[in-house]
Amino acid sequence: MTRADQVILCVKDEDPTAALAATELENALQKQGVKTIQVSERTSEVPEKLLKDSKLAVVIGGDGTFLSLIRRMEKKNLTPVMGVNLGSLGFITDTSRDQMVPAVLAALSGQFKIEKKPLLTVELKHPNGKVDVATVFNDVCLSKGAGTALLKFEILLDGELLSHVKADGYLVATPTGSTAYSLSAGGPLLHPQVEGLILIPICAHSLSARPIVIPLHQKVEIKTIELKETAYLVCDGQVSFEVRDGDELQVQVSKQHLQLLRPPESGWSEALRSKLKMA
Repeated sequence: MTRADQVILCVKDEDPTAALAATELENALQKQGVKTIQVSERTSEVPEKLLKDSKLAVVIGGDGTFLSLIRRMEKKNLTPVMGVNLGSLGFITDTSRDQMVPAVLAALSGQFKIEKKPLLTVELKHPNGKVDVATVFNDVCLSKGAGTALLKFEILLDGELLSHVKADGYLVATPTGSTAYSLSAGGPLLHPQVEGLILIPICAHSLSARPIVIPLHQKVEIKTIELKETAYLVCDGQVSFEVRDGDELQVQVSKQHLQLLRPPESGWSEALRSKLKMA
């Protein structure tokens, strides 16, 4: 079996509409002699060999389902990924349900464009030497717990002090993530061709603490100061780690990237107009 004969399929859990769409796609691909491999379990890793042996991966659901697949891929840059949107405000999953079958067939024949999306490597270093590691597609957020007062941060870029901030949290987002949590937190919209990162203090205790865009390849270090309660580090809204006094967060661009499949006619400006109702 060659790569052209096999497609990975990730379907939103416990969603009848997604299940019906998946069955339709599987039947259509079977008629073309293409095998589908279901990897919809939330916790199981998608191994490197399966990714190498597959022409593409199709996500049927929304951005959350898409992010869950990316998180579980052992190697992120081996297989192009396409998202099929079932009707919510999805910026990543931009192929409509009605266009699903022709779009997947077109992608298999090489008619879709591939956009290389940056990923971030996140390291949470603890004083005892333990390091929690995650890979991020959209954003990473360091935030306080429900009963915690304002957090105090020291922000460094490539080892150079940027600022001290008092806030409810601090967010680092990729250009793709500029339309996710970053948008809700008041950050700028970043064009996909802009190689930058967005730094956003969340509900800062100072009017001078503003969102900042920095070069993509700068390393961001965030140190908590006088942290008396537990804070939390949340990666792509799905994976979280406890943060305590003395822990240090480091965020930098990953050596891997994600291959995102887009329809040839899709454009960033059009997506903003349709999703955000921009006139």
